[in-house]
Amino acid sequence: MQEVFFSIARFLEATFDWLLVPFGWLPIILFSLILGFGALYWLMLQARFNRRAKERNELA
Repeated sequence: MQEVFFSIARFLEATFDWLLVPFGWLPIILFSLILGFGALYWLMLQARFNRRAKERNELA
């Protein structure tokens, strides 16, 4: 069982070294920006839905 997990770990480590190291901070920055814009979009939608529910007296 240990050999299976170690082989998976070696594969993931080689993949991350091959994919992530050349890009540096770019994947982290892109992921953070996508999360930030997604959160802002979701909050804007939530405000719109809350305003619409308040106008229709549907708030619980």
